[in-house]
Amino acid sequence: MNDHLSLARVGIILAMAGSMALGAARAQTPCSDLPAAEGLTLQTLIERAQRCAAGPRVADREVAVARQRAVATDAALRPHLSAGATATRETVNPDTLGLEFPGLPSLIGPFGVFDARLRLSQAVIDLAQISAGSAADAAVRAAQARADLDRERLASEVALAFIRALAARENLASTEADLDLAMELDTLAHDQHAAGVASGVDVLRAQTAVAQSRYTRSEAQTLLARSQLRLQGLSELPLDPAPLTLQGALEAPEGDETPGPEAALTQARRDRPEFALLDATMAEAEARYAQASRRRLPTLSLVADYGLSTTTDRWDQQDTYRIGAQLSLPIYAGGALQADRAASELRIEQQRLQLAALQRQVEEDVLLAVVTVGNTAEQARAAHAALELAQRELASARDRFRHGVADNLDVVAAQANLARARSQLVNAQAAQQQARLNLAAATGHASGFGL
Repeated sequence: MNDHLSLARVGIILAMAGSMALGAARAQTPCSDLPAAEGLTLQTLIERAQRCAAGPRVADREVAVARQRAVATDAALRPHLSAGATATRETVNPDTLGLEFPGLPSLIGPFGVFDARLRLSQAVIDLAQISAGSAADAAVRAAQARADLDRERLASEVALAFIRALAARENLASTEADLDLAMELDTLAHDQHAAGVASGVDVLRAQTAVAQSRYTRSEAQTLLARSQLRLQGLSELPLDPAPLTLQGALEAPEGDETPGPEAALTQARRDRPEFALLDATMAEAEARYAQASRRRLPTLSLVADYGLSTTTDRWDQQDTYRIGAQLSLPIYAGGALQADRAASELRIEQQRLQLAALQRQVEEDVLLAVVTVGNTAEQARAAHAALELAQRELASARDRFRHGVADNLDVVAAQANLARARSQLVNAQAAQQQARLNLAAATGHASGFGL
């Protein structure tokens, strides 16, 4: 007896352990796998975000819900088969049935009745339900378009965060180079002061430049950490303040061709998910309008049932059946039919207004993106030229100070100009990449954007 109880306890424990393991396995996210640590590309992070982020996954569930609703709507036009059985114990007053015979008792029963049968119904003509099915199919397309739009917007956010992280990395490298230069010039000022060529003011000026460079580097480190955490959050990566190894250049590729305004507009009208969404919602609104209009029309359905009926006292069962047709014509529904039709008509007008607004907004987005790409490319070229000139200015000022021709005032000024030129170049390159991203998003191709 005790052995049996022990075995039962073991079985219960094993079953509970199996259930807990199964629950833990189901609780694991489908994105527990991490990309390679040696280098993260933009496309890798975009694909991971679109696969793992909550927004796209919720949108996918909405698509699945819309599909199931479409199946449920279509089911109204398919055959319906059901089975049922009833067993009752009853008495009957024959007078209520119009039975008046001499000697007939005033109360018959009690007696038992049993009835079991299959029931079949089929809609033959229901134009309103057909329109409802078309609306449900359009709702599926609209849900899919919303999911595509969510993924496209998420790709834009990830790409923008990636560009900002690259810019923060380059900015930190520039500030570290500025700090190294400031320390080098500080050493030169001390050497010149020891040789009696420079004054104490020159030394203090160089030390001030070192302190300012350290402050700027600390700001750059904070900016890099913030931008990387933002990128990790969007990409569903573990949050870690340690530096990320990002693969990609902040500088735009040479010979990158920018489409003209007309070509970009054509591409946007063809590929922007917003247009697919509005097309689907317009089709749904038109189908709802047709459904509301067709609810005034008659509907026809066939009904049939077959089974057996008997009394439980004698069980003299008999097979019985019923075959018929049902015609229904709505005459007055309290104004509901007119209200539904008017609401559907307003919905169509609303979709037309939204389409006109979207077309204008897309045209503005595309034209602005095309212009900005060209302007930022020119800004990047100007920033390159300014950096070269600042480097030459610093070299000349340092030579003059080293040879005792002038103090280090020109050196510190040239050093500040060089730091500013480096920062401008990073900002210009980041702005150019953001302009390229905006153009890709404006034409509906943010998911395929690359550096």
